Amino acid sequence: MNCTENYKSIQDVFEVIKPVGRVIRGIIFRPDCEDGIFPTVIFSHGFGGNYRELQHHGPGYAKAGIVCVLFDFCGGGMESLSDGTMIDMTVLTEAEDLENVFDMVRKLPYVDESAVYLQGESQGGLVSAIVGSRREADTKGLILWYPAFVIPDDAKKRKASGITTVFGVELSPKFDEAAVTIDIENTQCSYEKPVLLIHGDKDDLVPISYSRNALLNYKDARLEEIKGAGHGFEGAESMKASMLSVEFVKLYSTDK
Repeated sequence: MNCTENYKSIQDVFEVIKPVGRVIRGIIFRPDCEDGIFPTVIFSHGFGGNYRELQHHGPGYAKAGIVCVLFDFCGGGMESLSDGTMIDMTVLTEAEDLENVFDMVRKLPYVDESAVYLQGESQGGLVSAIVGSRREADTKGLILWYPAFVIPDDAKKRKASGITTVFGVELSPKFDEAAVTIDIENTQCSYEKPVLLIHGDKDDLVPISYSRNALLNYKDARLEEIKGAGHGFEGAESMKASMLSVEFVKLYSTDK
């Protein structure tokens, strides 16, 4: 490979058309190197979010020699660039979206098919864990930032109380109906590849206890606790999480 290790970042936008006809839209940050193949991270946003909130991480990954793929889930947020609305969305429809993006990404000529990682924040972390358990053979590892393993428990509480909104957003009954069927313990215990968990110890939306429990269930996991951080990382917390994620990819991608 005739490139240096200090890469420039190239950006490509993309679309994936689902079998039902809806379009998933996203962006790829990749190293500027014509004849290289690179480890790749597919980074999934959280509930109500969009990839623009995370794309500031993309150039750093690319400069480190890692392809970073970001996209909007269909109906994943009010400002989603992908088709659909939030009333149509469930954790399982998002898992389907991620699998569609995953299949596209693995065919890209600059992607090292043997080193594809699923990364996600909050609900996107849960979705990444679900798809990882389904597609373990196709993944190299998981990177989960404050993953929302709390969602099935929260869904049970909403169903019991008759609440139909989350953060003021009206959800379809299908959201909680799907969420309560998710077996978190099996999702974690069935995955044997490396997992990096990063979680703030002051998270009041997804208590860190969920990641501490995940650490016990995953076969090969490490938990990095960020002191004083809540749900979502900003500033130095965000930079640290990104650095830890890049280091994780580099560590395991050299082990073919």
